[in-house]
Amino acid sequence: MKKISKYFVMLFLIGMCFLDIKVSASTMNVMTKTSDKLLGNFIESAYNIFYGRESDLDGFTYWYEMLGTGQVSAKYFVEKFVLESKEFMESTKLKEDFVDKIYQFILGRKPEKDGRQYWLDYIDGRILYVYKNQYPSNVKNSDILTLRWNINDSPNVLYEVVNKMMESPEFSIRVSLMNIKLDKNNVNLPVKRTDALAIFEEVDRDIYIVDNSEKIKKAQEKAAALEEKIYMNSEVQVLKNKIVKYLGNNINNVAVSFYDFNTKQGFDINGDVLFKAGSTHKLPLNLVLYDLVQAGKINLNSKVEYVHSKHYEGGSGVFQNQVVNQYLPPQTFRELSRRSLLNSDNIAANMLITGINQYANLYNEYGKILGYPLNRTGNMFSTNEMNTFFKKLYYNKDNNPNYQFIIDNLKNSAAGVRIGRYIPESIVADKYGSYQGNYHDVGLVFGDRPFAISIYTKDLPNAERVIANIAKMAYER
Repeated sequence: MKKISKYFVMLFLIGMCFLDIKVSASTMNVMTKTSDKLLGNFIESAYNIFYGRESDLDGFTYWYEMLGTGQVSAKYFVEKFVLESKEFMESTKLKEDFVDKIYQFILGRKPEKDGRQYWLDYIDGRILYVYKNQYPSNVKNSDILTLRWNINDSPNVLYEVVNKMMESPEFSIRVSLMNIKLDKNNVNLPVKRTDALAIFEEVDRDIYIVDNSEKIKKAQEKAAALEEKIYMNSEVQVLKNKIVKYLGNNINNVAVSFYDFNTKQGFDINGDVLFKAGSTHKLPLNLVLYDLVQAGKINLNSKVEYVHSKHYEGGSGVFQNQVVNQYLPPQTFRELSRRSLLNSDNIAANMLITGINQYANLYNEYGKILGYPLNRTGNMFSTNEMNTFFKKLYYNKDNNPNYQFIIDNLKNSAAGVRIGRYIPESIVADKYGSYQGNYHDVGLVFGDRPFAISIYTKDLPNAERVIANIAKMAYER
């Protein structure tokens, strides 16, 4: 009976728009109360359908006033309830459930078979268009759709579907009957609204709950099995198996992390084991420097004072030969960066550490890049962490103009005895390092099939040749 009365009121109000009659104040009050009731049911149905629960008075009142006074539009309301709601995403896992809920709310009715299938097919087509390039070319379309069974994996597509549905004439009519704005460009229609509490007490609370837990569990298991199958047959898994076989009994003396930028797949062998990083730490050191430069915290032309007892270190570099009577002129951040990358200068790196710590805690900055606190000292890193640093350098999502300076100097510093021994040096940007006779190398390899590779060794005979052979396998994969 409620539905019949709703449709009658809707027809009555639409008819009023086409009749040339005068509307009395009492008639206008009826129409206003009707639009208020429709608005209340609109808000309540959002809670019922999207969240599977009744609204609370505070939430209901907030949206009633925001929509009723024109401060927000109907489209804004839907986007907030669906696209930006953790509660909706957690309660709506399946694509079919998503379509059913959106269809029922926006169009005010359950989907017919053809309409439901149209939107399911539409979502599949958009998922393939937007996300297919993130998978290896040999992965079937049906497998990609299985892997992305969870609607939370396809946010761009969801946004498009919701907004496309809201373009329907049916939704526009519903919105106009509630006397609220469709979108932000509509002119606000001022109206004296019925008290929110009164409307709250009259709304229809027809809660929409479907138990899809069993379907969701099966979909999760299917997707996980397929993901494992794809990975096991992938190029990177074949490469990993080849390297494991090559290392043989030496596998516990080596850590390898690999990432293919084209396929976005990778693997590691002992990738989380911490090693004394040697000079490879100069890569993240410079990343932090140029992040602070971009943030306006460090000026590259500012200088760092040399303190002999703190900064002097033998080994690689050129500054050690310029120290006279324990004195070296102050150096700019730019020069210290260049020397630390190009010449692997230890004094330059030590001065950079001092300079950076004047503006920010170096290890805190490392932790920001890695995504977890780095509560350690002693220049300890893993190959997985080094590859994370290289991904940041390669993708350069913040468009830091100085990242290219890092890459250029790493290319020019290549010694050609480790990663670059069997790979064209022109496409290798690596940072070699060593510590107490243990050899490391980490770097980017560009070309048609770019990849990041980080290799640490410990107590390994012929370590440089082993690093070179592993890099060659990766290059020739």
